[in-house]
Amino acid sequence: MTEEVINYFEKTGVIAKVTDVLKLLYEMDEKPVDPLEFIRTNMTEIIPEKVELTKLEQDYNTVMQEIAILQQDIINITNRLKELETNESNYNIVEINSKENTILGLSNDDMKMHGNAEKDNEK
Repeated sequence: MTEEVINYFEKTGVIAKVTDVLKLLYEMDEKPVDPLEFIRTNMTEIIPEKVELTKLEQDYNTVMQEIAILQQDIINITNRLKELETNESNYNIVEINSKENTILGLSNDDMKMHGNAEKDNEK
């Protein structure tokens, strides 16, 4: 290395910090599995980007859970709507048949008898 670079590293505290971290690593009884990660995490006391990243990951997980809940709500509401539409259409058919019978002057009992008579004729 050139003299300029060494002076720059000494002035900015890089050499002192690297030396401290390497010394800490050397003095450890149980060495870390990933020494590079150890050096990275111990080079600074607090890495603002890492703290921010952790918060963003938590926010992301929370939002993804909310999305999953909302998607399930959509599925449930859609199924309920289909069920109600089916029930309403069945109700409308029964209501129309009742109105047609009333217009013709036939009661439900008359219609049952009429249906039985048609079955007897088919035999």
